[in-house]
Amino acid sequence: MKKAGKILLRVTACGLALSLLCGCTLTERLDETTSTLTNMTSDSQRQVGQVSLAYYTAEKVNPITSSSTINRIICEALYEGLFCLNDKFEPEPVLCESYELSGTSCTLVLKEGLKFSDGSDVTADDVVYSYRLAKSTATSMYYNRASYMSSIRATDSRTIQITLSAPNSHFLSLLDIPIFKEGTENQTFSIGTGPFVASQSDTDYLLLPNENWHGGKVSNVPQINLVGTVRADAVISSFAAGDISLTRAERISDDPATIKGAVDVYQTPTTELHYLGVRMSHPLLSNENFRKALSLAIDRSSICRSSLQTFADPAVLPVNPQPEMLEDSRLTGALEQANTYLAQMGIRDVDGDGKVETSSGEEITLTLLCNSENSFKSNVCSQLVTAFSQIGIQLNINSLPFDQYQQALNSGNFDLYYGDIVLTPDFDVRALLMSGGTLNYGRITDATLDSKIMSVRTASADTLEQAETDFYEYFLSKMPILPLAFERNQVIVRSGLLTGFSPRPYNIFWTPNEWRLG
Repeated sequence: MKKAGKILLRVTACGLALSLLCGCTLTERLDETTSTLTNMTSDSQRQVGQVSLAYYTAEKVNPITSSSTINRIICEALYEGLFCLNDKFEPEPVLCESYELSGTSCTLVLKEGLKFSDGSDVTADDVVYSYRLAKSTATSMYYNRASYMSSIRATDSRTIQITLSAPNSHFLSLLDIPIFKEGTENQTFSIGTGPFVASQSDTDYLLLPNENWHGGKVSNVPQINLVGTVRADAVISSFAAGDISLTRAERISDDPATIKGAVDVYQTPTTELHYLGVRMSHPLLSNENFRKALSLAIDRSSICRSSLQTFADPAVLPVNPQPEMLEDSRLTGALEQANTYLAQMGIRDVDGDGKVETSSGEEITLTLLCNSENSFKSNVCSQLVTAFSQIGIQLNINSLPFDQYQQALNSGNFDLYYGDIVLTPDFDVRALLMSGGTLNYGRITDATLDSKIMSVRTASADTLEQAETDFYEYFLSKMPILPLAFERNQVIVRSGLLTGFSPRPYNIFWTPNEWRLG
């Protein structure tokens, strides 16, 4: 552009396959073979007024190769990328001084005088090493970002030259890939440039302010305690016991954790889109006016407030946040306009029974395929039944366990399906919307739509805004899928512990010098 417990569908933005991920809110299933379950909390770590994080001790902490959600938070304290993404998923320079992006060529120049936490210089070779590791590590959360790079090389000590496999006007939004010092990936904690550095105290680890941080030594948080565990679900009990004071959690989960005690909750936007997919071979759904009528019947704002419990933002376009050009009426439902589109197709309530009929006198019933393992999504489906009934269309829910849901999805056994996709931060929708896309289960085939999508990706800085507007307008005129909402994640902090805390989508440790301990 989830979830210790039951498995659900997660479609990833690389578009190569369905990702069947375990869900997690405050927990995650990291290593099912681990039989020794130990929580290494020490009395010295349980101090009032200090920040404490969970630490999964069964893996080395490296920003590229660490796979546990638990250690991702630690990585955000220790490592930084050339860019950091703000709440609009726009890249803001961190380690990067200047850049030039043109076609398939990207040149990046590091800030002068950058130091790793051990005092050594940050060089272009370290960046190249980190990017190449991301590109070669399929399990890395940055693998999709690095997959766009066909070659990566250093041209001098501060300059990185990247050749892309294809033009991508939003490529810089993928460069929040954290950098670490070349050759330190086998250390317990790889060396980074972040505001904190790992230190060992007796048998425990903790994080201390990085004396060499380019943002200036953090003075208001003298240390961060690490609460070691080899068991992922110990996070909940440790948080409840007060051992852990800060963590990130998904809310729209199969099995959301119940957080006890007083906490402060901070919401952060995500690239995870909830949407209704459409079977384009259906005689009515193949008509753009019918799809637009269905979209206009949906009160997305209400869905986000109720079924998604305010942990989502309404969306009618596959980009977050929604562009300013968008009319709010598309997000709150517009039944009169929806009925107008149906009338243009000869669909109306002839006998006054509240159900519309086609020109041949047939009532309309659609089937919505849904994964039964997520109560939030099931509640959304119930709201959709009510929404479509307001324009006289009956919606039946085919709610299936994941395996059966996936089978029905792959075979096209649906009229509509409830899907969600984790897009990369450049909001690449090719796999979902383009003809032949690997996640295009509805079999959308629209050469103009394909062209509009590619025009955005290949646009220059001067033509990008117009290319995006053209794509948005065409999407709204066709509604090839029906976007519903973008999820929000949550960061949970012990109540009153921190002020001045402003986490970003992928970085809890943004501006830590502004934190104040309560």
